[in-house]
Amino acid sequence: MALGATPHARWAVLERIGWPARGRRLRYTARLVRDARPPMTSSTLLGPLGLVVIAALAWAGFDLVRKLLARAMPPLGLLALLTSATAIPFLVWALLDGVSIRTGYWLPALGSVALNVVANLLFLEALRTAELSRTVPLLSLTPAFASLVGVPLLGEVPSGLQVGGIALVVLGAFSLNASGAAPRTDLAEGQRGWVAPRGFWLMAGTALFWSLSIPLDKLALTASSPQWHAFVQNAGVAIAILIELARRRKLSELGALRNAPWIFLGALALSGLAIGSQLFALVHVPVSQVETIKRGLGNVAAVAAGHWVFQEPITIRKVVAVIAMALGVALILR
Repeated sequence: MALGATPHARWAVLERIGWPARGRRLRYTARLVRDARPPMTSSTLLGPLGLVVIAALAWAGFDLVRKLLARAMPPLGLLALLTSATAIPFLVWALLDGVSIRTGYWLPALGSVALNVVANLLFLEALRTAELSRTVPLLSLTPAFASLVGVPLLGEVPSGLQVGGIALVVLGAFSLNASGAAPRTDLAEGQRGWVAPRGFWLMAGTALFWSLSIPLDKLALTASSPQWHAFVQNAGVAIAILIELARRRKLSELGALRNAPWIFLGALALSGLAIGSQLFALVHVPVSQVETIKRGLGNVAAVAAGHWVFQEPITIRKVVAVIAMALGVALILR
């Protein structure tokens, strides 16, 4: 959830894995939110959907500039700077609305921070070392992993459609990276095998750690506001990374910002645009639809940006894979 992501972006998955003890209350709250939305007409539909498209494209642009930054700056310094800058507006927002922290907040919140430290480092390393078009679409694995994690942890069994969606996402992920896999030479004669590229495992690990943090986010969000939790997420990651840099005596890595100051400012601008447009869109558009559109456009944008900026090839296999993953996410969040 760090690096500019917001708790609102996870409610689509959180709603799919509701805690049994709170399920009735959450469903009642969801009905209140739905009923409070202004009625949608043909004249008002374009505005909210336009905001969703803007948010999706802004998130895609944010991924692109983070890849550029990851190639220009050490990952620890970059992560500390991004999360520190992202935490400030959330803190201001939380203070303006009034901070309310109830019993039981800190344990799941800090657990989620720890998972996000690992997830974000894996994310930046994947962006730095692998193709944009092969890695960013793998974030579609997050809702798939979250649905599977919900079985043993929460007793939530996916429906048939959700199982089909998980299968589509997994098949799309492996198909996306199959053409970039390296042949194995350690198998017996007559056997064939492939090793997925390193970027695949890094981004799949990112999706796994983010999915593991979702139940903790859900617990934390029952005891605080989304904006406060977003501040704690980003500030917690920043503090952890700064402590590690100090331990290694490498705080000078923060000075690498001078290598790409304008790209960094662009990243902050895109992050603000993405979060702002998404929050306004959520007033009218259900979270599941926002996340589905965002992931679908994000996958396509990653393929297009990878080709235009980094000369990554566009293949039929790649296009079919990202479309399959987007459809899978839609089924999971249905």
